[in-house]
Amino acid sequence: MLHTITSTLPKIHGGRTKSLLYRIKFLEDNLNQKSIIHTTNYDPDYLNVYDDFKERNIISDSLEIKNIYEWLSNNKLLEKYSKPTIFNKKNKETEFAIANLREQINENIVRYYNKGEYVLYRKFYEGTKVLQFEDFMSPISSKKLERREYTRNGILHRITNYSATKYTKLYEEFYNNVGDMYLKKHYSDIEKNKVLYITLYHEGRPVKFFSNEKEMFTYYFNNVLEDDSIVFNDARLLDKPLIECDKKLKRVLVLHSTHLLENGIRSSYKLALNNYNIIDRYVVLTDYQKKDIQKDFDIENEKIKVIPHFVEKMKSHEINEKNNQFCYVGRISKEKQIDHIIKAFSKYISKGNESKLLIYGKDEDGVLNSLKILVKELNLNEYVEFKGYTSNPEKVFENSIASILTSKFEGFGLTIMESLNNGCPVLSYNIKYGSSELIENNKNGILVEKDNIDELATAMENARNIPLKDVKLNNRFSLESAINNYKNLLDELKY
Repeated sequence: MLHTITSTLPKIHGGRTKSLLYRIKFLEDNLNQKSIIHTTNYDPDYLNVYDDFKERNIISDSLEIKNIYEWLSNNKLLEKYSKPTIFNKKNKETEFAIANLREQINENIVRYYNKGEYVLYRKFYEGTKVLQFEDFMSPISSKKLERREYTRNGILHRITNYSATKYTKLYEEFYNNVGDMYLKKHYSDIEKNKVLYITLYHEGRPVKFFSNEKEMFTYYFNNVLEDDSIVFNDARLLDKPLIECDKKLKRVLVLHSTHLLENGIRSSYKLALNNYNIIDRYVVLTDYQKKDIQKDFDIENEKIKVIPHFVEKMKSHEINEKNNQFCYVGRISKEKQIDHIIKAFSKYISKGNESKLLIYGKDEDGVLNSLKILVKELNLNEYVEFKGYTSNPEKVFENSIASILTSKFEGFGLTIMESLNNGCPVLSYNIKYGSSELIENNKNGILVEKDNIDELATAMENARNIPLKDVKLNNRFSLESAINNYKNLLDELKY
C-alpha cells in the first residue's frame, strides 16, 4: 500500500493537486499499486468532494482518502449531504424571522437588528434555508464576536470566538456530528492567526496538547502510518511532520515547483533539501532542476529521480484551420505575469493584426480587476476576453493559434504539455523549469527571453504568419515512459 500526504484536496484545484491525483490513478491502473491519501486541512464537506471526484473519474471507487480531523473526531465528522425530504426538511431548515429582531434579507444573506443596532449576520446555503454560518455581532463595535458554522445537513461543526478589541481569533472549537467538542485551537490576541496551542478532547476531557498544527500532523502520522510504508509527500507544509514522524518510512518528496527564487533557495524548500539523509527519494520534473539542486546540495545522484508529467495518449494532429485567437489557460495570479501577455498582445495588435486573446482561469490573487483595467487602458476591450475557469482546455488549445506562458517560474509547466499534446504551439518565456525541455524551439513552439515583452510580441506575429506544423510531444512524456520511471522508483524503494 502506498500513502500520499497532502494539505488539501479542493474540488476545483490547480496543477499540484491535479498531478498527484493523476499519479495515484496511474499507479493503480498501470502498476496495480493501491493508495491511501491523507489530507490535513479542515473540510467537513469532504465526502461530497470525494463523490464529485469519482463522478468525474478523477479517482477510482477503491481509493481511500483519510482526513486528520475525521480521525481526531473518532470518525464522527464527515457526512454526505442528504437532500431535503418531507421527513428531514424541518430539522435542517431555519426560518429567517427571529422574534424581537428586524431582518434585512439579501438573497441568501440576512442581517438582524435590535432597536436599530446590528446584532446578527446569517448566511444560508444557496437556494436553501439551511444555515451555513452565523456571526454574533457586537452592537458597540459592529464587529463579530463569535461565528458558528454548520454543515449542509444543518449540524454545528465549528465555533470561533474573536477578540473584542483586536478583532483576531481567540479560539476555535471543533464539534463532531453528535455535538461533542473534540478539538480546540487557542490563538494569540496579538499576532493574527498565530496558534498558541491545540487541545485534543476525549469524552469531554483534554487528553493531548500540541504546540502547533505541524506537531499535530506528526502525531497523526505516527498513529496511521505503518513501518516500511512508502509515503509520497506533495506539500512542503508537511515536510517537517513527515521528517519528524517516528515510523520507519520510505519518504518520497515530490517537488512540483522551482526550489529557487532570485535571491536564493525558497524557504519552504530548505528543510526538505537539507534533510537529504532522512529522505529516501526526491522526485523532480526536469533534468534542469536536478542539476540546480545538486549544485547547492550534496545529494547523491540516485536519490533524485527525474519523472516528468506525462499524457496517457500521445495525440497526432492533422493540420486544421485554427480560430484567429491566442489563449492563456492557468491560474490568474501574480507570478503568472499575465499583464506581460496583455502588453505584448497590445504591441501585436498595434501592427495591424486582428486576433483575439482569450484568458482562462480562476482569479487566485485578486489581480483580475487590475488586468481588466489594463485591457481598458490599452484599448483592447474588443480583442481580449476573460473567460473564467474551463473544464475543457483541450478544445481551447485545439482552436488556438498558440497558447502563451509568461510565468516568473514553473515546476514543469503542465499547461505547456497539455497545449502541445492538443496540437497547439506554445510561446513561452525560457524559465526555470519545464519550458526548454518541452518546447523544441521553432518546431512545436517558440522560446522567448524571460520578461522580454517585445520579443513575445514578435513571437505572436511569427506564430500567426508562419504556422508551426510539427506540434507534438517528445516520447519521454508518454505513458510508457512514465510506467517505466515509476516501476524503477518503486522497485528501488522496496529493497
